[in-house]
Amino acid sequence: MKHSNSPSKTLIRTLAASLALAASAVISLPAHAVYMPFGPQNDIDISTVTNDWGWTLCDTRRYRDNNAGGIASLDPSCQNSDYIMLAGRRTGNNILDVLAATTVLDATTLTGTGGGVTTTSNGAEWYYNPNYSWGFAGIGDTVSKNSCDTAGMNERDRLCWHTVNSSVGGWRSGDNLWLNSSTSFEKLVFVANSVPEPGTLAVLTLAVAGLGLTRRKTRKH
Repeated sequence: MKHSNSPSKTLIRTLAASLALAASAVISLPAHAVYMPFGPQNDIDISTVTNDWGWTLCDTRRYRDNNAGGIASLDPSCQNSDYIMLAGRRTGNNILDVLAATTVLDATTLTGTGGGVTTTSNGAEWYYNPNYSWGFAGIGDTVSKNSCDTAGMNERDRLCWHTVNSSVGGWRSGDNLWLNSSTSFEKLVFVANSVPEPGTLAVLTLAVAGLGLTRRKTRKH
């Protein structure tokens, strides 16, 4: 006698197909998934960024060094990734003074040359002009671009580099200011590529559970 609550073969095949698809996506995950820190961070060891979080250092220069042209001024290895992180540190120090990360698209969205226009992204306020300045502040903070951000001078969640074609390089790393000609501080850029959404793992879990439940019901009847 056929039971009305017995799963159909079509349902079993559908669940099996979902399991196979999710499994193949998980197999394609990189060995070290990238961790995206939310908002500006202070006093982070560079080994945490590269080893634990999975980011790649692609450009390092002193604060006095020019970044005219913005992202185009960076090492070519910085320019074809999905995510970007800007950071500052005392020269040669393993501890990063301040950092923040977001998508390359949001970090390089044009925000003009004055006022307080920013792009809110991943817990920070980003601003960018390839011939003015590039930086970030804490989420909800107001910036004052002159050309670098001169607001909140005692706040550690801000970073700004000049991108004008002149002799100035960077302006601030957290609450360390007037770094335009500094060799005591360095500007660092890290990049990372996208990884499958966490939902991929959820799909795999549900598929396994669903397929297992279906098989148990089939055996029971």
